[in-house]
Amino acid sequence: MEDNKGRITRILEWEELKEKNRSQQENLLMQSVCRLEPAYWVGVKMLENCLYGAFCFHEGTDVKRRVASAAFLLDEQVFLLVILKDENNVLHSLRSIPGGDAEMEEKLETVFEGILKQAKEKIEEMEKYLIDMEQQIVGGRINRNRNRSIFECKRLLTVWKNDYVQFLNMIEGINGLEEKKKDNQKKILNEEASCYFRIYENKLRHLTEETQFLYEELVHIREALDAALSYEQNRIMKLFTTVTTIFMPLSLIAGWYGMNFEGMPELHWRYGYGFVSVLSVLVVLACFWFFRKKKLF
Repeated sequence: MEDNKGRITRILEWEELKEKNRSQQENLLMQSVCRLEPAYWVGVKMLENCLYGAFCFHEGTDVKRRVASAAFLLDEQVFLLVILKDENNVLHSLRSIPGGDAEMEEKLETVFEGILKQAKEKIEEMEKYLIDMEQQIVGGRINRNRNRSIFECKRLLTVWKNDYVQFLNMIEGINGLEEKKKDNQKKILNEEASCYFRIYENKLRHLTEETQFLYEELVHIREALDAALSYEQNRIMKLFTTVTTIFMPLSLIAGWYGMNFEGMPELHWRYGYGFVSVLSVLVVLACFWFFRKKKLF
């Protein structure tokens, strides 16, 4: 298929590329994939007057599990995209989007915008989740498993940030390599494509900044959680201290009248036991009233 600028666009599966009769560009793309191994390398580079690049996306918090990866070759005549792995059918949607050959640029834009939309939705869901978590912490609903939740969010945001940054570096590399070309060198991208890649670069940069903002917000949530836990511990210790202080005079009374000296007048007093009992109750009530008045509990 050819786009409206005469550039041939092909989207192939890796197995399909290996089995078909390959053109010069397709053979160059296959050699580049085998040599640079996109499973470990992502980015963009100049390769025999063309641009070669590779990118990938991860799933969940597993930094080793890639759900989508692809490599591409772009020159003045052809744009080749080989799908290496696509568990979520993000890249395969290129083949299913309706439209003629002249609308291939729009198909690519649809896929890029779809990736951005999906990333934006994940960022918004994470932002809402963190806001709800912070509200619960401020409201005093403290869960001991919050530290684990914060740690999982941190790992997830780290994976997202790395994916967006490597994708941003690839787009920046395409724009940078095109700008470095001299005036007498013919550029690979036309003006419309160059403008789109610049816009996409700005969107990706904004997305990475939002991810970094959420990453920093986790630090504040962790500090709020630590402060809430410290406050809860201090409140409990304050309550224990108050209760201990209230019943401390009883220890003095019990120690005083537990000596059993023969010269103690209350020892043989008929109402001695009742007197000590009433005295103990009055002391406890007096201490309770005092601490209550001082709002210590």
